[in-house]
Amino acid sequence: MQRAPAALVAFALAAALAGAAGAAPLERRFEGEGAAVVVAVDPGEVSPERDCEAVVRAEAEAPREARLPGDLAGRFEGFEAAGSYVDEDGAVHLSLVPRPGAPRYRVRPFAVTVDDGRGGSSWFATEPIDLPAAPAIRAEGDPAAALRPARIGPGARAILRAALAALGGAALLAFAAWGAVALRRARKIRRMSPKERALRELDRLLARGLPAKGRFKDYYVELTLVVRRYVERRHGIRAPRRTTEEFLAEARRSAAFDAATVARLGAFLEAADLVKFAGARADEAGAREAADRARAYLAAEAEPERGVGEERPRNTRNTRKEGVA
Repeated sequence: MQRAPAALVAFALAAALAGAAGAAPLERRFEGEGAAVVVAVDPGEVSPERDCEAVVRAEAEAPREARLPGDLAGRFEGFEAAGSYVDEDGAVHLSLVPRPGAPRYRVRPFAVTVDDGRGGSSWFATEPIDLPAAPAIRAEGDPAAALRPARIGPGARAILRAALAALGGAALLAFAAWGAVALRRARKIRRMSPKERALRELDRLLARGLPAKGRFKDYYVELTLVVRRYVERRHGIRAPRRTTEEFLAEARRSAAFDAATVARLGAFLEAADLVKFAGARADEAGAREAADRARAYLAAEAEPERGVGEERPRNTRNTRKEGVA
């Protein structure tokens, strides 16, 4: 916005306000039937920037009494009545707000009732009063050409809502991408044979490096679970949920295991139990040897023939709940 036209407009507005403030009140007196009514409006020149005060007073000599109508506020055309009151002398005071752009401002005629004090009454009407409007503010040049629209940026709340919406959208996209990757991974794992899944779990366990961190108990728990889950998926024996003695007893009864295999499994599981439950001393060399035994057992197991299928665990829901380590 250019400063010179803006200053000129401000000066003209201040001058108009000062002129409105200094305008003299407008007063009219109407007489009839031995009574009179006085209407005064201050200021006498109407400007939309300033409210007006109107006072309507009825006068009569005793025993006569003049009465004003009850709807005086509606007689002021071009104004909104902001409030009114009656003073101790019976005059009605009205606070009037000019309507911007009103075609005219005036006081419409109204009737004044006059009681003669002997039971009779008569009336007379006032005449319309036109109220002049203050001259419009006019500045030199074209003020519209000096005004340029100002760009109002978004508020803090709008920025916060937009940021939250963006974060929510990004989180939703990330969740969808993660879900798609997890679904593909789960499908890939389901297509693996029990041996492939077990060898994958064994490689992931070794990659964690638990023995190097001194977490031998955790390592042996996970290592034995790899073998137990394989036995459950491949042969249908619920190995993960049984003790070593219970598992070995069922393995001896199963046609899927010969005596030598049961003996190797027993030695492997019992050695791991000593670390898990008896607090036996363990080292990294022993941990690597236990992993080699587990891998050798898995490698020695024959895959089921294609098309024949394999015996599934009796409780598939619990198998899915176990998941892959």
